[in-house]
Amino acid sequence: MVKGLLIGFIVGISLAANAQTSSTTLSTPSVESGTQKTSTSVGEVLKNKKFEDDKDITDAKLKAESGSLSRYSLKFSLSYFGPPVGDLSSKMQPNPDGSIGVNQVSLSGSISGRYRLDSKSAISAGTGINALTPFHGVERTDVKTPFISYDRNSRMGDLQLRNSYGASWTTVPNFRDVGQYASLSYDNSLVYNLGNSGFAAGLDTGLSVFLYERGYEPKDGKASRYHLGFYPQVKYNVSDKMNVYTSVAMNFWNPRARDGEWDLLNKTLSGRLGMGYAFSRDIYFAPYLNFYPKDLKADSTTLSFSTIFSIL
Repeated sequence: MVKGLLIGFIVGISLAANAQTSSTTLSTPSVESGTQKTSTSVGEVLKNKKFEDDKDITDAKLKAESGSLSRYSLKFSLSYFGPPVGDLSSKMQPNPDGSIGVNQVSLSGSISGRYRLDSKSAISAGTGINALTPFHGVERTDVKTPFISYDRNSRMGDLQLRNSYGASWTTVPNFRDVGQYASLSYDNSLVYNLGNSGFAAGLDTGLSVFLYERGYEPKDGKASRYHLGFYPQVKYNVSDKMNVYTSVAMNFWNPRARDGEWDLLNKTLSGRLGMGYAFSRDIYFAPYLNFYPKDLKADSTTLSFSTIFSIL
């Protein structure tokens, strides 16, 4: 189902892009009364409408995440999850909880086709590639979970909000090995500007529910039914384009090894110190340090970055 949606979505975008430069015309037959023929460009029929900017959203990161203002567009992301700053030759990132997942240093990219419904909301479908240990000789390259999602921006007074609902098909071997075949997700971002001080407070929330094709087996280890995360942050906007921020990550998970579906275990508290720069509304770059406050040392601190950009 997800593959079909993805293919159909990308084909639709391709047709729309080609139509923008098409010179083909459609003519209506002449009418006996002598009225003039009319012709309509295919490009007009499939015109890639440009919506007005959503004035309710002023935060640079939220703007970039909302994608291009065009009816049809492509959105890209590129992320690097680097080694500990105390051992830049390491192929592994810190994993204090022994969680199932991709823990190697990796370079991850994704592409999605987007159909904008209005200036505040859009539907996306996409996939990506994840390359493990990219600077040590690539150990493995994974297709990155094809997905479909719906997102919407809104505002309540001075509070800027972004909500995203998604479904993805699991392709990464680390998760396939424990029987996971898909996941459902909900993500929410809140940003509140503190007057004209330049400071802003924010809270990101994420809920992921994992779907399995078989029952739990002891070899599945720390496989979870669902994951819940809260990421409060404080940001200082140096300018409309640049900000610096610090945040903490409070993560909880429900282990499949337990009978209780409401049993939540907490993961090790982590923190970030980073900056973000918007080259334009559609291009955002954010390097950051990730660390663990209870074990604050170079061997458990990593330097990474993420980018978001749209075209069309």
